[in-house]
This record gives sequence, structure tokens and C-alpha cells, in this order.
Amino acid sequence: MPANDVKQLLFESIDDIGKLYRKKEVSPVEVTSATLERLHELEPQLNAFVTVLADQAMERAKAAESLFAKGGEAGRLEGIPVSIKDIFTTKGIRTSLGSRIMKDHVPDEDAYVYQALQEAGAIIIGKNNMLEFAYGSVHPDYGQCNNPWNPKRTAGGSSTGSAASVAAGIGFASLGTDTGGSIRVPASFCGIVGLKPTYGTVSSQGLFPLSRSLDHIGPLTRTVRDNAIVLEKISSLTFDYETIFSGNIQGVKVGVIRQLMDTVTNPEVMNLTRSAIDKLKELGADVQEVDIPGIESIESSALLVVLAEASAVHKQWYDLREADYNPATYANLKAGYGVSAVAYLEAMEMKKRFTEQVNAALKQVDVLVSPTMAYPATEKDPSFEDGDIDVSRRTIPFNYSGHPALSVPSGNTPSENLPVGFQIIGRYHDEGSIYRVADAFQQATGGYKIPPI
Repeated sequence: MPANDVKQLLFESIDDIGKLYRKKEVSPVEVTSATLERLHELEPQLNAFVTVLADQAMERAKAAESLFAKGGEAGRLEGIPVSIKDIFTTKGIRTSLGSRIMKDHVPDEDAYVYQALQEAGAIIIGKNNMLEFAYGSVHPDYGQCNNPWNPKRTAGGSSTGSAASVAAGIGFASLGTDTGGSIRVPASFCGIVGLKPTYGTVSSQGLFPLSRSLDHIGPLTRTVRDNAIVLEKISSLTFDYETIFSGNIQGVKVGVIRQLMDTVTNPEVMNLTRSAIDKLKELGADVQEVDIPGIESIESSALLVVLAEASAVHKQWYDLREADYNPATYANLKAGYGVSAVAYLEAMEMKKRFTEQVNAALKQVDVLVSPTMAYPATEKDPSFEDGDIDVSRRTIPFNYSGHPALSVPSGNTPSENLPVGFQIIGRYHDEGSIYRVADAFQQATGGYKIPPI
């Protein structure tokens, strides 16, 4: 197959690649080899990987090729190249967490999600670059992961390499983590689909925690349908694909969160978000405004939980390894030790009350929507230390409440051709409704757009 044709395959859907495997028109070895070539071609620019598992990937590709050649029974992820954030333990393979402290750490067990992907037949090509300990700042030892739409911009964090690699055609999916927006923010910046599932839906065994009360694990993919395929293999959820992906959202009640719209000052983001809402109306959705009192300021309460819980995780290194942290990460840890027990317990009580408010809003409508971020990709990773920078105002509320939330591309800015994300939030364990709305929107707006890199 000509090189250009193989490269184009790297941007196809998971199901389409599977169909080609079954028809023996292309092999897992060809696709995996092309994926690794694409990785090495772009890696100096993107800096999306900490560890590349080329030999392991090719061995698994040969096994998948043999399975298809024999006509064996194969699932949707069989022979599909994917990656994972370098925060999940992998037996015999280093897990750095984007940190100097863990740079040589080689676990003796596999994380649940790593095992689940392997059992599903996926080919894991490598472990992705990330912000240090998933805590908002990149460590200089690893360097910033860059955006395939403009390598002078960040891919967003903390699941930086996961988003950049998938957007650039280096694998068909990646697994990331999301404590305050770390899947949805990079998905928005890179123009892909990122889901934070319902809290607890995906096992956290083998995940190094940031904040156990707010940590979520989820997939980043180029299409909504691919996202559902991956989530089904790593979670307790199952999906009726024909029902979800019928393209019909006639009568679906969509609530636009007024407070999360009113605080966006970027006119291009607002225009794209309004256009997305108008498109849902055209598709037959019943769109209405919804108020969730105090949601625009809930970030501060949620961050108290993150600060306190993260500092408890890092107590073994805090006094001994200050020089090995990025100064911004260490500053966060120091702030966490300043959170009183009273303040933490009050924040956890607020978490319960806010969750009830979100549940009440979702009794009025089937899904909620808002912009994912108030702006497109920045030059450097936006950080909590920047003070008045709007970092996670629209994302962390749903870590706090635990509701599933997905970012789907709403379009690119006219001025700089940078992606903007549109967030869809659903009821507990109702990822199906989110997928249904997001897929109808993605199909109606032309599907995935390939970056210029």
C-alpha cells in the first residue's frame, strides 16, 4: 500500500480499521508500523511520549495479524494501536509520572486499564508525556508537549501527550486522567474527543493518585464512536451502539448552563459555542437555559479538596525532595499543607450540596452543555498559580460532582485556526446520552478535522 494511503489510514475510525483487517485489505503490522513511523517523524516537535514500546507493539501486531489471517474471533480493539498516560503502572516498564522523583520507577504490577486494553487486543505503542504528577505544571526534565495545530502552543494538560498524539494520528486512542479537566482541557486544545466518565466507573487500581475524591480515568479519541468503543473495554458500562449512534436527537432536552456561558470573554469561543447550540436545535434538540447557582465559583471549593488530598499523597517526599519538584508543583503542595481540617471538611460538605444542585438541573434536562474552555490553546500550560487565569472553571465542577462530561470539537477559531471544545454533561452512568448528542453533533459538522502538522 502506498505510504500516503497508509498515513491516511492513521486518521480512520477504529471500526473502519477493524473492517479492513477482517477483509485482509490491510494488516495490524502495516498499521502499527505506520503509527510508529508517524511517532518518530513528529516526536521532536510534539514531545508527546516518555517511553516508546516499539518492540512490544510490533510483537503484538504480528499476533493480531495471525489472528485475522486465521479468521479468529476478534473484538473491536484487536490490533488497534493506542497509548496511555505515563501515570498508570506497567509491570517492568518505567512509570515516570512526568517527574524527576519517579524517573527511574519500574512498577511490579500492571494497572487495571493497561491490562484491560491488552485483553481487548489493543496494541500499546507507548506511554505519554504529562504534567508533573498530573498537578498543573510540566517538569523541565520532560518539557512541554506541543499542539499539533500549532507546535508553538501547548497541547494542554495534564494529559498532554495523550491528546497531542491522538490528534496527530499517532494511535487511535489514549487513556488519560482528569481531576480538574485534565482530559477535557487537552481535548479542547487539540480538537479531539475526551470523556471524563462517571466517578468510579473505571477502576483506579494502578493509578498514581492526585486527589482520590476527584480523580477520573477516561479515553481520548478522534471520534465519539471510538470513545465509546474504548470506554466499554475499560469500564463497567456497556452500550447499545445502534441506539446511541442513530443520529436522532429529536426531542432531547439540552440545558445550556448560563453561568458558564456568561463568564466567557473570548468572542471566537462564544461564537463557536453559540453555533454548536444552534446546530443542536437544527437537529431537533429542545434547548433551554439552566441555572446552577454558584457553579461559576465552585472551582475554589474543589481546589481545596485537590490541594489537601494531593499533599497527603506526597508527604513521603515533601520534606526531602523539594529541589526535585518543579517549583510550581512544590508551591501547590505547600499550599495543600495550609488547608485546615475544617476547611477540607467544609469543602467536602459543599461537594454534597453542589452534587444535589447538578442532579436537580439534570432532572429538568437530559444533558447540560457549556464551553469546555474559555479560550483556545495558549503558548504555555495555564496554571493555577497564574491567579486570575480561568483554568478549570467549566471542567472541575463535574469532577467535584462526579457527573460524566465530554469535550467534543465545536470548530476552529477564524483568527488562528485553533480548536475550541464544546462540553456535554450527563446524569450518573448515562454516558450513552452524552455520546448520542456528541455523535449527532460531530456527524452534522463534518467529523474529525486533521491538523496541519
